[in-house]
Amino acid sequence: MQVFMTGATGYIGSAIARRLLETGNQIVALARSDDATRKLEKQGIEPLHGALTDTQILTHAARSADGVIHNAFDMSTGDFATSNALDAEAVEALIVGLQGSDKPLVYTSGTGVLGDTGAAIYDEETPIAASELPAVRSLQMRLKIERTVLDAPGLRGIVLRPPNVYGLGDGRAVFWMIRAAAQRLGAVPYAVGAGDNFWTFVHVDDLADLFVLALEKAPAGQLFHAGAQNGLRTRDIAVALSHGMGLGGKTVALDGPALAEAIGFPPMADYWSSNSQSSSEKARRMLGWKPRHADLLAEVAQTSV
Repeated sequence: MQVFMTGATGYIGSAIARRLLETGNQIVALARSDDATRKLEKQGIEPLHGALTDTQILTHAARSADGVIHNAFDMSTGDFATSNALDAEAVEALIVGLQGSDKPLVYTSGTGVLGDTGAAIYDEETPIAASELPAVRSLQMRLKIERTVLDAPGLRGIVLRPPNVYGLGDGRAVFWMIRAAAQRLGAVPYAVGAGDNFWTFVHVDDLADLFVLALEKAPAGQLFHAGAQNGLRTRDIAVALSHGMGLGGKTVALDGPALAEAIGFPPMADYWSSNSQSSSEKARRMLGWKPRHADLLAEVAQTSV
């Protein structure tokens, strides 16, 4: 299969690209810079020069491919509303290229759209309440884009919602930020009163497996959550991260303002103070997904990469 990808040099995208190549696929990937071009060529991926704003390029690339994985999300403007508008236009361009082909379009969303899940483990049918947190409200703008993909006629529109992702350096997401704060504090921070909050995680390699399965097997109009392990307490995660960093299990509980200052990014502090759990039973049942990494605490306690 020839797959067109956006975001192929990113943290999640590069793992997906590796898995696609390992399973015998060819990849054409959007490259916004000379550095991205060099990285792609080194992997044996054909670069296509352009950006998410180049809608004609996206449409042509989608039309020429056997399937599309849209994993890029441009936050260079620093404004989530602008980024979502750009993403919506890119998705529309990809849909135009695929309409009438019955080819797959796999769209990358995330369980951040769920907001604080409380004590529940959300599946794909759980109603999503509008959040009062500005960061979550911004994320929930993506629900409209999800629906555009799922309802697109004449193609196989598929949406994946990864939860918190770890492994292979952790990208620049939750654990990366928490570790950076811990290096400054000498202890891993978590929110006062949030030590018993529960989270869902997935290893980036397992997530890549799911993307390939969705591309190959998922029916049109299907949404999948992508968590491999539920029931992980914030305090236990913090202790494991501390051991993995060589801090001897040291943690520190901070109030909201202090946690935001320590992390340096208030939306992430709010997120780290919440619950975030999702069920992947549907992906396991429908696609035969079998995550190989099922003990996050042991993994992160052993290593910080």
